[in-house]
Amino acid sequence: MKNLFLIIVSIILFSSCARNIVEIEPKSGTIEISAKGEFRMWKGIKHGGFRVEITNSDPKQSVELYTVKSNGSEKWVSPSLLANSSLTVKIPSDGHLFIKNFNPNNFSVSYEIK
Repeated sequence: MKNLFLIIVSIILFSSCARNIVEIEPKSGTIEISAKGEFRMWKGIKHGGFRVEITNSDPKQSVELYTVKSNGSEKWVSPSLLANSSLTVKIPSDGHLFIKNFNPNNFSVSYEIK
């Protein structure tokens, strides 16, 4: 009986948590960041932690990446997204990705949630 009670409580807790987490969509895409601009992905969306692969196909330019926790604290990803490279970044629960483009022209990156 005690085990049945624990199972029921676990199911209730899991289902209440699952209702507060939004599925991130789309799972992949391309983002364009304006010249000397910045972009925040998944800000203000409740979700569980996940990994995302960011790809920079530009042969010369790079951008700075930061992961941001739900409390607003930023952590610089080192090294950030270098020219012609890919990087897998862990996004914390309810957090987001912050991209800064210091280049004098528009910049595109693609992403895929793993």
